[in-house]
Amino acid sequence: WFGQKVALSDVSCSFGEGVTGLLGPNGAGKTTLLRILVGLIVPSEGSVEVLGSDLRKRPEAYRDVALVPEDGGVYGSLTARQYIEYGARLSGLADPAAAAQRALEQVHLVESADRSIAGFSKGMRQRTKVAATLAVDARVLVLDEPLNGTDPVQRAHLIDLFRRLGDDGRTVIVSS
Repeated sequence: WFGQKVALSDVSCSFGEGVTGLLGPNGAGKTTLLRILVGLIVPSEGSVEVLGSDLRKRPEAYRDVALVPEDGGVYGSLTARQYIEYGARLSGLADPAAAAQRALEQVHLVESADRSIAGFSKGMRQRTKVAATLAVDARVLVLDEPLNGTDPVQRAHLIDLFRRLGDDGRTVIVSS
């Protein structure tokens, strides 16, 4: 609940390896569900387990979960490379620069990696957020509207990338 408003009611679901899409109209509760899954919102009732545990009770499990938020989530004053490396450092990766480079290659942003995010289009910002998620090498990827603002070519590439991640044994949850 958000005050008197019921955002989600009587939800029971399970996600496994592969790609799962959450489809629905605006206001259906997709973003709320995803925020609950990653521990950003505490459910008013019930419980949530990710990889067999409640993230809020076992904080080290957060290393296995990564979120691409629908809105915001990037620091415009940083370059894409700096932003991705920053997240990789916070995650404790041994070689943040190498992780960032691999992620930039995966989303086709290498040529723009050293430009300020403030000058990016919405689609480029989305790809930067996806790259930051990929860099930390999480087992569960939660992607809230990751294709917003992407052009048709990049959209097709990202869809293929998400499928490959699912085929490689990751859990990929995508809302649209």
